[in-house]
Amino acid sequence: MQNYQHRLLTDLDETGFGVKYETNLSSYTPRHWHKALELLLFIKGKVTCNFENATRHFKAGDMYILNSHEVHETKCSRNAVYLVVHIDPNQMCRFLPTFDQLSFSLAFDPEEQTKTMAYEQLRSHLTEILRQQTEEANPVWKLERQARLFAVTALLVKHFSQPLAVEETRLQRSDMTRLEPVLEYVQLHHDQELSLEDAANAMGLNKEYFCRLFKKNMGVSFLQYVYQVRTTAVCRELETTEDPIGQIAERHGFRDPKMLNQYFKEIYGCTPSEKRKFFREVTLGEPDSEEDD
Repeated sequence: MQNYQHRLLTDLDETGFGVKYETNLSSYTPRHWHKALELLLFIKGKVTCNFENATRHFKAGDMYILNSHEVHETKCSRNAVYLVVHIDPNQMCRFLPTFDQLSFSLAFDPEEQTKTMAYEQLRSHLTEILRQQTEEANPVWKLERQARLFAVTALLVKHFSQPLAVEETRLQRSDMTRLEPVLEYVQLHHDQELSLEDAANAMGLNKEYFCRLFKKNMGVSFLQYVYQVRTTAVCRELETTEDPIGQIAERHGFRDPKMLNQYFKEIYGCTPSEKRKFFREVTLGEPDSEEDD
């Protein structure tokens, strides 16, 4: 069982980079992590990221980096837009063998001139990558993009990294690796009955220890996670189908409509029918009244 939500990034190229231009209509992504680093440039709207012990708010122009195996969930305003760059630590170890033992952070004292200049160089590279997205068929641009991605990585290593304690890294990644099958199972079978006992048994653990392990690494209980996955699956279908809401809910494991409404309001701040109305408004091109609130 699993996907804590461990997210498998199949769009990484042979050099270990992935680039996406994301428009988030559904506004919520459940707790998850990647093995790749995730560097973000926020372009439009507002995004809130919740981590284990902190919450960060981002607006247009901000940048942020998420480390490998860093569990997080995101909540976005309507039509949030951002550029995402993924960097595979395993591939980067070909050039710097200790790359996977580094922790990255873009936080620094504005008085540090060298880091301030490096930060603006990062922004410049990402802005240019974004600008040239429409020229992806141009082979020269592809070379330029790869050069910029390596330049971005070099800036991160040189100015925004520090070594991790090896034992700390090993323990954290060991726990995450153990949870991966459980999370992937939940993603694939969230429409079925999923009990705490079954999940613990699948890992060969007693229920109490599994509960502690899951909550420690994911920040929510196993059953909360299951319902988050079900709720976001319902939300995706509200955007893409006209099927009755009750039918969609049942298709994704909700046997009680009240339970769907409870989790939907908790996550999205509205009812499923209100969210469907919003999707229709976006499709019809009506203005986004929430922008810049």
